[in-house]
Amino acid sequence: MNSLRAWALPLFLWLPLLLSLLLSPLSWGATIWPAVLGLLLALWVGWHRQQLLHLTAWFQQPRAVLPPLAAGIWEETFAAGYHWRRDQETVHRHLTAQIVQLRDALEAMPDAVLLLDGRGQLRWVNQSSTQLLQLQWPEDMGKPLRYWLRTPRLQRFFTEGETGSIQIPSPADPQQTLEGLRYPLADAGALVIFRDVTRIRHLEQVRQDFVANVSHELRSPLTVVRGFLETLLDGPLGADPEVGPQLRLMEQQTLRMQSLVEDLLTLARIEAAQANPEECEPIFIAALVEDYLRVLADAIATKKFALICRLDPDLGVFAQPLDMASVVRNLLENAMKYTPSDRKIEIVWEKRPEGLVFSVRDSGDGIGPEHLQRITERFYRVDKGRSRQLGGTGLGLAIVKHAIERYNGHLEIESRLGMGSRFSARFPLRLARSAPADEILP
Repeated sequence: MNSLRAWALPLFLWLPLLLSLLLSPLSWGATIWPAVLGLLLALWVGWHRQQLLHLTAWFQQPRAVLPPLAAGIWEETFAAGYHWRRDQETVHRHLTAQIVQLRDALEAMPDAVLLLDGRGQLRWVNQSSTQLLQLQWPEDMGKPLRYWLRTPRLQRFFTEGETGSIQIPSPADPQQTLEGLRYPLADAGALVIFRDVTRIRHLEQVRQDFVANVSHELRSPLTVVRGFLETLLDGPLGADPEVGPQLRLMEQQTLRMQSLVEDLLTLARIEAAQANPEECEPIFIAALVEDYLRVLADAIATKKFALICRLDPDLGVFAQPLDMASVVRNLLENAMKYTPSDRKIEIVWEKRPEGLVFSVRDSGDGIGPEHLQRITERFYRVDKGRSRQLGGTGLGLAIVKHAIERYNGHLEIESRLGMGSRFSARFPLRLARSAPADEILP
């Protein structure tokens, strides 16, 4: 069949040429040579077509076999094709082996791994998915995952375009908590991983309860000790040259312990749960900043700070007052602690296309890049000796971070050694509120 296809077209084109030469009034000698040349050209084209069809048929065979015999340039072509095909089959075997290994590894994972297409439909799941999410495979292939997990938060989780996470109760056991991580893929699909975080959440809750209970129990005795120290300092012992300094040192350390306990209780309250919408109200950061600046007026005058404030007075954020007060207070106090005298502090509160931003920029020594990832950890200090001298507890930025995250915001830190630092609290635009016309600050 291939030979017929190869020779049919050249001969079909040569026959009209032959007929036209035979019917020509020219002599036989004048017509024979064009006919012979045309026949030779047809044979040459037909032979090359036949070799090309052999090459095509050989490539279409499912298994690698020796190429057909050929001559001339086609022998070299078949040899090159044979070696290329062998290389491709070797690569294919290696890729297939790697895919099988990757699939086996995903099947062995204790976490549920799901591959979704652009419409949120299941394309592949591992064995753990059938246990943690009660899926049936392959019966559920091509079905949207939201059919099994019907919650508004989960609907937003699967439709949002960025990487995100969510915690939900397991369909198999409501006492079991699953954390879902979503990673968008380039082909408009997504990789979703659910892992069991029940034990982690239990340990975290135990830690939070322990810290909160200990802090609460320490508050009363510290208050009693401070009261007795104040009484002693007001009496004759306070004026004694030997006992007085010891009592004042005890009072100083008691105040430090009280501050630490208060920060721990604040952090425990913030970590306990998401912000309660019923307790939220429009908080106007500009007014809050001005109130704190009045409280800190003596420190500002002593160190001769140059304050640069760009505050939108009628822009509010829908949040709990204690949370926003903690954010503003800690960021302002940090800036004033670590900024040398006669330097400037820049305070900004504004609405941007990407969200609401409250930022405080100091002119201190800056923070090294090796500390930026850990600076919001509890009790982490860049310079332990200096921080204790300045009276910090090491919990301020941890409080700020957790307070912001209660509202799906995040804390952004920019710093360079010798150039100061900028701490920016970023909130979603949906939390923005405007002041009534009669309440706008002049």
